Order: sequence, then structure tokens, then C-alpha cells
Amino acid sequence: MVISNNIKKLRTRFDLTQQELAEIAGVTNKAVSAWESGLSEPRMGAIEKMARHFKIKKSNIIEDGGIERIGLEEPSTIAAHFEGEDYTEEEMREILEYAQYIKSKRK
Repeated sequence: MVISNNIKKLRTRFDLTQQELAEIAGVTNKAVSAWESGLSEPRMGAIEKMARHFKIKKSNIIEDGGIERIGLEEPSTIAAHFEGEDYTEEEMREILEYAQYIKSKRK
């Protein structure tokens, strides 16, 4: 169930349909539906394609709580661009999520 929850969270975090995520992973939308419902799990090749596309670690997809850790490794890098500003941890998380969203829309 960990992977199924993470895949659904990943898809909704980036505002994607099952079809759009399927295209990223190189599978059908029915495969994504099966992953999200826990009927099956993606092969490593599909996990690698998703991780590469979203510029995240495979462990973010596989491990419990992995999606919640996306971007948490980078706050100091992003914060350097906002020197003198005082952002809360939640605001930094939102900034990082938005940056990931923008990157996901690149073709």
C-alpha cells in the first residue's frame, strides 16, 4: 500500500491525470489505476522514469512517507535566493513544491 499511496500523492501533487502519469511512466492509464488501488505495483523501469521526470529519488516513490520528503533536502539552496526574507518551513515547502510543479511542466 505504500507505493500505491505514494503514486496517488505524486500524481495529485503535480495535478496530473492518470493518463498523464501513465505517459510519463511509459504505461497505460489502467496500469496507473491498478497501482493506485493496490492491485499491482510498478516495475522498477516505470519507477525510474517517474523519478527522472520529477527529479526525485526512487525512494520517494517506494518508501513510506517518501512523497512528503520531496524537496525537504533543498531549503537552504532555495533560501539563498531569498536572502533577507524570513520564510517559515511551511512556506519554504510550498515554494519547493511550486518549483517542482513548474519543472514537471517542461517538455
